[in-house]
Amino acid sequence: MVLLKPVVLLIVFGAAVVFVLFGFGGLSQWWNRRLEGYVSWVLDAYKSIGEPVEPAWVQRTITLSIFGPLAAFVAVGAWPIGLLAAAVGGAGLYAWVRYRRYVHRTTMDNQLVDVLVLMANSLKAGLSLQQAIELAATESRKPIVTEFEKVLKEIQLGQSVDHALLGMSERVGLPDLEIAVHSIVTLRETGGNLSETFMTVAQTIIERKKVEGKIAALTAQGVYQGLAMCAMPFLMGAIFYFMDPEYMRYMMTTALGWALWVLVFILDALGMWMIVKIVRIDV
Repeated sequence: MVLLKPVVLLIVFGAAVVFVLFGFGGLSQWWNRRLEGYVSWVLDAYKSIGEPVEPAWVQRTITLSIFGPLAAFVAVGAWPIGLLAAAVGGAGLYAWVRYRRYVHRTTMDNQLVDVLVLMANSLKAGLSLQQAIELAATESRKPIVTEFEKVLKEIQLGQSVDHALLGMSERVGLPDLEIAVHSIVTLRETGGNLSETFMTVAQTIIERKKVEGKIAALTAQGVYQGLAMCAMPFLMGAIFYFMDPEYMRYMMTTALGWALWVLVFILDALGMWMIVKIVRIDV
């Protein structure tokens, strides 16, 4: 027993030295690869919505969103909750970027009907397809006007109208816009009435949005009930903490309390994910 303790200490010291020499370098390389991938994804996402940002700003934001909550909870002695907060901070930026992309796509989808009607009326008035695109690039609003401006520039640089429109549909990725663009390309090859096609696609989008609005109204109650239930444990914990800090001290300073917080977060996230899957209906 006398010799066992120095041997154990020597093994622990050797393991620490090996980790510093080899493990830390590998961990640093792993973090740099993950950070580069995350930064690249954020830059591509912001570029797709027409709001380019600096890579240095993205790196600082990611670092602060992960290590800021971790440092705050480690400072108060609740490092397991700090690990959970770091994961939430990293996922929070991802959710925010996804939300920005969703708002951008939704806004563009809502503007598509007005653009199609504008182009249909332009064709009925005797304008050519290129002139109708020019009118859409000058009379529309952001963000869809940016895409039509790109199409107009590509046409002015010598690219064909069909290739410019197909490139726009690939960049935007809206199903309704893809239908309209492929209809234009097909009718230009086979012949047909483009103005009627624009009006048909616009009417189809309007009817689909009506159905989506009805579904959203019917499922809104379930979504808000799920949000309220998921927020309830954290809200009640905050209320109890302000009412009697000593009563909640064990939840913040003991291993069992930390484990319960982690379990609550996991169950809340799982429950909210299941609710969203149930109420989400594709039209």
